[in-house]
Amino acid sequence: MRAVELAKVAANAEALRLRQLASRQGMRAAYGAVAAVFGLAVLVLVHVVLYDILVLYVSPLVASVILLALDLVVAGICGLKALKSTPSAIEEEALAIRKQALIDLKGSVMVMSLVGEAAGTMFRRGRTVTVVKPRGTVRLAGELAARLMSRR
Repeated sequence: MRAVELAKVAANAEALRLRQLASRQGMRAAYGAVAAVFGLAVLVLVHVVLYDILVLYVSPLVASVILLALDLVVAGICGLKALKSTPSAIEEEALAIRKQALIDLKGSVMVMSLVGEAAGTMFRRGRTVTVVKPRGTVRLAGELAARLMSRR
C-alpha cells in the first residue's frame, strides 16, 4: 500500500509543478507578445513623429540613429522582462516532494520485490527451503541472486 500512496503523492506533486510551469510560461509568452507589439507600435506610430521633430534640430542621419537607440532600449527592457522567469516557491516545493516520493517509492518497490522473490524461492514447487541450516541459507541466497540477475 505504501508504494501506491507514494506513487500518488509523486503524481500529485508533478501535476502541481506542471500547472505552475504552464502558468509561468503563459506569463512569459504574454510579456513576449507585449514586447513584440510594442516594438511594432513604436516603429510604426512614433517613428514618423519623432523623426520629423528630430530633423528640425539635427541632420536626418543623426535623427535615425537616435530613434534606433530608443528602439533598442525599449525592446531590451521588454525582452529582459520576458526572459526573467524563476520558478515559484510552490514549484520548487512540489519538485522536492516529487523527488522524495519517487526515492521512497523505489525503495519500497525494491523491498517488496526482494520479499516476493525470497518467498517464491522458499516455497517453490510445494517444498519448503529451510533457511536455518548454512547450506539452506547459501542455497537460498544463490537462487535469489540467480533469479534477480536473470531478469536483467
